[in-house]
Amino acid sequence: MPHLTLEVSGNLAPWADAMLDAVTDACLHSGHFEQAVLMGRVVVHERFRVRQQGMAAFVNLGLRIRQGRSEDARADLARRLAQAIRQVAQDGRLSPRTCITCEIHEVDTRTRALIFAGDD
Repeated sequence: MPHLTLEVSGNLAPWADAMLDAVTDACLHSGHFEQAVLMGRVVVHERFRVRQQGMAAFVNLGLRIRQGRSEDARADLARRLAQAIRQVAQDGRLSPRTCITCEIHEVDTRTRALIFAGDD
């Protein structure tokens, strides 16, 4: 059930797939989602502004998960995901200074609809 939404500034578009692969792998290797269906996507923002201490690009990762994990577990997962993005940035030798943020959100399954379509 984990849903990853990776938002990146347009100047990082060439690294978007590598970042999505990295955070997906980090989720799968975290030990929290062994049997879960993980859905991930990247949204590239062509129009953006970054005004923070010399930064010229951004990556924002939102992860929606079911309730039940401790605050420490969620914080650890957020750090792992942000570090996975940072590693891609270092390996890819990103030229723009990049601000990386990650937030974990719990989904209230009592108010969530789940419908499957196709192959009816």
